[in-house]
Amino acid sequence: MTVWPLDSTFRPHPVPGKETLIARKRLGDLLIERGTLTPTQLETALARQRETGGRVGETLIEMGYLTEGELFAILASQLGLPQLDPSQTPSDPDALLLVPPAVARKYTALPIRFEGKRLVVALADPLDYEAIQDLGFCSGAPVQPVLASRRALLEAIDARYKAAESDPDREGALVEALVEESSSQFSDVRVELVPEISLTPEETKSLADRSRLAPIIRLANMILTKAVTLRASDIHIEPEKREVRVRYRVDGLLREDMRLPKWVQGALVSRLKVLAKLDIAERRLPQDGAVRVMVNQQELDLRVSVVSVQHGEKIVMRVLQSSAAQALGPFGMSPRDEAFMASLLTHHKGLILVTGPTGSGKTTTLFRMIQRLATIAVNIATVEDPVEYQLEGVNQMQVNAEIGLTFAACLRAVLRQDPDVILIGEIRDAETAQIAVRAAMTGHLVLSTLHTNDAPSTLSRLVDLGVPRYLVASQVVGVIAQRLVRRLCETCRRRDTATEEELLTLRVPHKVGRSMSVHRAVGCPACQQTGHSGRLGLHEILVMTTRLRELVMAGAPDHEVQHEALAAGMTTLFQAGLAMIREGATSVDELLRVVEVEGSYETLCATCQGVLHSDFLTCPSCGTPVANRCPQCGKTLREGWTYCPRCRRKEDHPAVVELSPLQSRRGRRAVNE
Repeated sequence: MTVWPLDSTFRPHPVPGKETLIARKRLGDLLIERGTLTPTQLETALARQRETGGRVGETLIEMGYLTEGELFAILASQLGLPQLDPSQTPSDPDALLLVPPAVARKYTALPIRFEGKRLVVALADPLDYEAIQDLGFCSGAPVQPVLASRRALLEAIDARYKAAESDPDREGALVEALVEESSSQFSDVRVELVPEISLTPEETKSLADRSRLAPIIRLANMILTKAVTLRASDIHIEPEKREVRVRYRVDGLLREDMRLPKWVQGALVSRLKVLAKLDIAERRLPQDGAVRVMVNQQELDLRVSVVSVQHGEKIVMRVLQSSAAQALGPFGMSPRDEAFMASLLTHHKGLILVTGPTGSGKTTTLFRMIQRLATIAVNIATVEDPVEYQLEGVNQMQVNAEIGLTFAACLRAVLRQDPDVILIGEIRDAETAQIAVRAAMTGHLVLSTLHTNDAPSTLSRLVDLGVPRYLVASQVVGVIAQRLVRRLCETCRRRDTATEEELLTLRVPHKVGRSMSVHRAVGCPACQQTGHSGRLGLHEILVMTTRLRELVMAGAPDHEVQHEALAAGMTTLFQAGLAMIREGATSVDELLRVVEVEGSYETLCATCQGVLHSDFLTCPSCGTPVANRCPQCGKTLREGWTYCPRCRRKEDHPAVVELSPLQSRRGRRAVNE
């Protein structure tokens, strides 16, 4: 450790907050000039110092030639630094959190407060350059040193950190061990302060060296290992004002797992950047990278994204299994939907689209389809951003917009590679949509994703993107809308009766609701007390028929397209969710979380519990007439109406099918209006 001894001739040396310090004489000479010390006393003290070691100033105090107050007054005047009494100056809690106690005790340093962007730290030796550098690294802020008595500092450090460590929210054993182990390593590695704008090559190398410290590696490994244990799809490392928060996305929902000390932030971010081969010197611009790691004998691909936020750099890592077969698995569809899917994959040309919001498993479904199509006789090419699953025998192309390699440019290049099947990661704009449709028109089977709420509205979305209606009608062979719901834990799920509010929301008639049972999430060790384990897919598969093509050509609205698709056998997301609720696979809350029930048109038959659409006059399963339909014009009738307001027919037939509570409530509102 490089320390300027108090009895040496001072050499101009940069200290944060000061350009340079004026040259000074040796401490002993200065004390003799001031009459505080005699030459004989100085010689005696130097002889004692050579025998016992240590600093001359400390030896003079021990021998009684000088008081601690006199020594620090002289040093403060000589160095041009303010002097501070720790016992009379409180520490800002925010500043105290930024420096671990082991580091504070090692350097006899006490964080006091912030002055602008600088952290004021009381030091017994303000010329300890390495201490200033390490304190700056821990806190993430430039250090402004002030002078204080060593004895007073030690007492203040013990008192204030003891109070902080007695906080019931203190970190766990790993973080405590991390603090202790990390502090013992600080003297072995030179770390430079990180400026506001950029880093020099030497400073960049120092920061990279810091990220390789054993405790930081252990912490990063622990975070990745826990992601595997929890089956997390994403890891969020988020800097906050006083600490760093780590969250995992498990089964589609974020879950907070730990809060780390603020001083860990810089080293942890640097470690993950080094793994992903990112520029650790760049702290302002977003960066994206990838890395393959082995965790518990399991190979994982990590897609790393780094952005600068208010309190530092935030990292989000998407966790992907390198083994595509293990990651993808079966479709998990009902036998009816499996048959529809198989019929779509028999086409040799055309466009198949998978729709749904971000995180609904669209890419996974596309690659399951590719797995079925991949044979030695089929040339499959993909255009992705980024490449998530790596499949053997599939030519996968990465989009790079920075060099002009957009989806459209990649697709044009792929068309010249004699493909049989083309997978486009996402149709994002009109140009990509038109090229995809025209690729399907020229004899290729094209698979892609689009963001729409349901399958029928996908057709009109393509028209909105500028694709002619005749191409949409002729080239689209099928659309799959998808959602993911959490599966109830089979170990702890509890059977229960549906509440009145649930029946109202699901549009279930009272007669059906009395016999309808649901399951609740409870929580047990097997599911980490969440009540859920894994996820299930809800699918809405629209297969194009002649009648649907005619409706698209005629510009029919989405609800008419949906009516015809239902007549052709399509099962809506709502119907798929109700089936899973009846099986006990998921809960009502999960269905309502992912499916917009208000936008659906279904209710249940009170006789057979079959699903009824809004324009049905009779139940297609049991033939029971639907009471809230006019038998002459088929329009919906509200509760309390005696005559049909559309065709003037008197409504006198018996009410065979009950109205759902939601329909009854809406009917009363319509009458009042």
